[in-house]
Amino acid sequence: MNDFEMYKMILEIIADKNPQDLQALLDESQHYQIVKDYIASDEPNSFLIQNIQEMALNMINDDLISATVSPLKYVTLIKFNGLTVLGFQYLKKLKEQDTKQQIESILNQEGHVMSAKNLTEILSKLIFS
Repeated sequence: MNDFEMYKMILEIIADKNPQDLQALLDESQHYQIVKDYIASDEPNSFLIQNIQEMALNMINDDLISATVSPLKYVTLIKFNGLTVLGFQYLKKLKEQDTKQQIESILNQEGHVMSAKNLTEILSKLIFS
């Protein structure tokens, strides 16, 4: 799955739909074409759930999403409070038409792959420089 589209999708869902927890985020994500395409593929859905959870946790750690994370023995509970001011700034930048091309260009120049951590770093450069 495309990390850029997933990153943007998670921010959009939290901004627009205000899901209360990870399950609500997963439920809302099923309305997006990238998730529909993934579910229709032969890949196990557990990979999709794991990827969305990991990306959401990265975004929480990067202060884009305000949430309470409660790791338990077999599962991690995530309760969302919404986007932070920084999260809204990142979402606004992601909605600009040329942002994806700028990010891909920087990734290629620096020899990095697209990931939540790299997206956050590059968006920070684009927004604050």
